[in-house]
Amino acid sequence: METKTRSSLVASGNTYNPSLIVLRQKGYDLWLEEAEDGSLWCAMKGHQSFLAYSGPELLGLVVLWEHLGENWNQQHPDILGELSDKMDD
Repeated sequence: METKTRSSLVASGNTYNPSLIVLRQKGYDLWLEEAEDGSLWCAMKGHQSFLAYSGPELLGLVVLWEHLGENWNQQHPDILGELSDKMDD
Protein backbone atom coordinates (compact mmCIF):
# COMPACT_ATOMS: atom_id res chain seq x y z
CA MET A 1 0.00 0.00 0.00
CA GLU A 2 1.42 3.38 -1.02
CA THR A 3 1.20 6.26 1.42
CA LYS A 4 1.38 9.87 0.40
CA THR A 5 3.07 12.28 2.75
CA ARG A 6 2.31 15.98 2.77
CA SER A 7 4.67 18.55 4.11
CA SER A 8 3.89 22.09 5.19
CA LEU A 9 6.24 24.92 6.02
CA VAL A 10 4.79 27.44 8.45
CA ALA A 11 6.35 30.81 9.28
CA SER A 12 7.18 30.49 12.97
CA GLY A 13 10.16 30.73 15.28
CA ASN A 14 12.02 27.84 13.67
CA THR A 15 11.99 29.56 10.24
CA TYR A 16 13.64 32.80 11.40
CA ASN A 17 17.27 31.64 11.33
CA PRO A 18 16.96 29.67 8.06
CA SER A 19 15.53 32.82 6.46
CA LEU A 20 18.56 34.78 7.66
CA ILE A 21 20.92 32.07 6.38
CA VAL A 22 19.40 32.41 2.89
CA LEU A 23 19.64 36.20 3.00
CA ARG A 24 23.28 36.10 4.08
CA GLN A 25 24.07 33.57 1.32
CA LYS A 26 22.45 35.99 -1.15
CA GLY A 27 24.95 38.63 0.01
CA TYR A 28 22.73 40.81 2.22
CA ASP A 29 24.05 42.62 5.29
CA LEU A 30 21.75 41.87 8.23
CA TRP A 31 21.01 43.56 11.55
CA LEU A 32 18.26 44.11 14.12
CA GLU A 33 16.96 47.49 15.27
CA GLU A 34 14.89 48.23 18.33
CA ALA A 35 11.35 49.43 17.69
CA GLU A 36 8.47 50.36 19.96
CA ASP A 37 6.66 47.07 19.29
CA GLY A 38 9.70 44.77 19.27
CA SER A 39 12.53 44.41 16.81
CA LEU A 40 12.85 45.38 13.18
CA TRP A 41 14.70 42.87 11.05
CA CYS A 42 16.86 44.68 8.52
CA ALA A 43 18.75 43.75 5.36
CA MET A 44 20.75 45.78 2.86
CA LYS A 45 22.51 45.03 -0.39
CA GLY A 46 23.92 47.84 -2.46
CA HIS A 47 21.65 50.84 -2.01
CA GLN A 48 18.46 48.83 -1.36
CA SER A 49 17.36 48.23 2.22
CA PHE A 50 14.49 46.19 3.66
CA LEU A 51 12.71 46.29 7.04
CA ALA A 52 10.35 43.65 8.40
CA TYR A 53 8.94 42.23 11.63
CA SER A 54 10.35 38.68 11.22
CA GLY A 55 13.00 36.74 9.34
CA PRO A 56 10.53 35.07 6.94
CA GLU A 57 8.86 38.42 6.25
CA LEU A 58 12.26 39.98 5.51
CA LEU A 59 13.10 37.17 3.10
CA GLY A 60 9.73 37.64 1.41
CA LEU A 61 10.38 41.34 0.83
CA VAL A 62 13.79 40.60 -0.63
CA VAL A 63 12.34 37.99 -3.00
CA LEU A 64 9.60 40.43 -4.01
CA TRP A 65 12.25 43.06 -4.84
CA GLU A 66 14.52 40.60 -6.63
CA HIS A 67 11.62 39.38 -8.76
CA LEU A 68 9.83 42.67 -9.53
CA GLY A 69 12.45 45.34 -8.82
CA GLU A 70 11.31 48.94 -8.70
CA ASN A 71 7.96 47.82 -10.13
CA TRP A 72 7.25 45.79 -6.95
CA ASN A 73 3.97 47.53 -6.06
CA GLN A 74 1.79 45.73 -8.61
CA GLN A 75 -1.91 45.66 -7.81
CA HIS A 76 -3.21 43.90 -10.94
CA PRO A 77 -4.29 41.23 -11.27
CA ASP A 78 -5.98 41.53 -7.87
CA ILE A 79 -5.12 38.07 -6.57
CA LEU A 80 -5.72 39.11 -2.96
CA GLY A 81 -9.26 40.12 -3.91
CA GLU A 82 -9.79 36.83 -5.73
CA LEU A 83 -8.69 34.82 -2.68
CA SER A 84 -10.87 36.92 -0.37
CA ASP A 85 -13.87 36.37 -2.63
CA LYS A 86 -13.31 32.61 -2.56
CA MET A 87 -13.27 32.67 1.25
CA ASP A 88 -16.64 34.43 1.26
CA ASP A 89 -18.23 31.73 -0.95
